[in-house]
Amino acid sequence: MKPVNLNAIATETRNPATAELDRLSPRQIARKINAEDFNAARAVKAANKEIAAVMVLAARAYAAGKKIIFTGAGTSGRLGILEAVECVPTFGTKPSQIIGLIAGGKKAVFRSQEGAEDDDKQGAREMARAAKKDDLVVGLTASGRTPYVMGALRQARKTGARTALISCNPKANTADAEVHVCLPTGPEALCGSTRMKAGTATKMALNAITTGAMVLCGKTYGNLMIDVQPTNKKLVARAVRLICTVAQTDEKTALKLLAASGKNVKTAVVMHRKKVSKASAQKLLKQKDGFLTGVIDE
Repeated sequence: MKPVNLNAIATETRNPATAELDRLSPRQIARKINAEDFNAARAVKAANKEIAAVMVLAARAYAAGKKIIFTGAGTSGRLGILEAVECVPTFGTKPSQIIGLIAGGKKAVFRSQEGAEDDDKQGAREMARAAKKDDLVVGLTASGRTPYVMGALRQARKTGARTALISCNPKANTADAEVHVCLPTGPEALCGSTRMKAGTATKMALNAITTGAMVLCGKTYGNLMIDVQPTNKKLVARAVRLICTVAQTDEKTALKLLAASGKNVKTAVVMHRKKVSKASAQKLLKQKDGFLTGVIDE
């Protein structure tokens, strides 16, 4: 196996600002790491144009009933899975529509499977099973060259899926990515540990992409998560509070509306604001493609 030239990858080079990390006090270590973390936010800010472009691709895929697939290895893979999983309770998405794939499979979520990232053929095989035409596949790799991810993106393009790459390397392999969200966070505080700044920047970009896409698909009302799924006590309380706020009613009424709507916050709000039945509220929302603003703010 030909060795990788790590000298060409910024995230793998040594950071002069933390060269004496082992000689510092705990508070000094914390300050050094925090100072480096600011580079993550700066990198994300500089990539807003590309993040917005992927956001639009994600919104179009979701609205058309297509999949959004995040694929990566190690930390990047876990971040993709986390993003996909959190969309379900936050936005009421189907678990099968936004998914994450990680090199090494499910066991890699809990224990490192480092060798799995070198298998580009496995990435291609998994993507061949997962992706279809017009899905969106987002590759996640700090180095911008992880074979598993490159194989997955290559297969996604062959399938006819839309593709994007999120990396921290301006020299990333973008041959199969329509959009490259480049987050040049630079050398890590701990040399090569891309779970740090690179991971933070990647998480920030993913947060923006999924949240923005769901906003564009009518999954929010203002900045309220109006499609929240009330599947536990905390989320039921959040749903009730949302109904109180948007429907302009009291908690007792909100609880009744939540039950009558089949635990759907949007439907409950429309039922109260428009004084209609559950079926009529659902019809009104469907006419506006699920956008609550279009129903109650006309």
